[in-house]
Amino acid sequence: MGKLIVIEGIDGSGKGTQLKMLLKYLNEKNINHTSFDFPQYGKTFFGDFAHRFLNGEFGHFSRINPYLASFPYAADRWQVKDKIWQAINDGKLVICNRYTPSSIYQAVKVRSPQRKNFLNWVDTLEYEVFGIPRPSLVIFLYVPLELAQTLIAKKKKDQYEKNTKYLKKVEEMYLVDKLSPYC
Repeated sequence: MGKLIVIEGIDGSGKGTQLKMLLKYLNEKNINHTSFDFPQYGKTFFGDFAHRFLNGEFGHFSRINPYLASFPYAADRWQVKDKIWQAINDGKLVICNRYTPSSIYQAVKVRSPQRKNFLNWVDTLEYEVFGIPRPSLVIFLYVPLELAQTLIAKKKKDQYEKNTKYLKKVEEMYLVDKLSPYC
């Protein structure tokens, strides 16, 4: 039986870079593996829908209900769940750049007393209703927001990346709330 490992962190934390380095290592060691980037831009219906959402086509992200806003990301993972399960059942190490824990981007919009309910809803939606596999391990890459901002300054920013105040709240949720069982 394979394992599912997820790499998480705020935008600009180096998830893509670390994924490339890990995949290179796994190739060199001949370790059977596969990887997925989420959202699946250009690969799935909901990945493309999430891209449109990030670009503001449906309004500013801060004004969209977090339950509705998290749905396209969950549905994107649902669209490839059979591939993930197949790889795990084939004994592969599955590495994901972002996964369910990224739903904290939406949880920031929910006030603290209701936040646990929102995260439980995400957990139920993704793992029970959609049946996607739970990660064996979640690796959180901590990079202070100020450094992350300099790293993403070189690329075109989506709505989240443009909002430093929002990203700071996301960073705090990862670090302070620990978002068990996510990280």
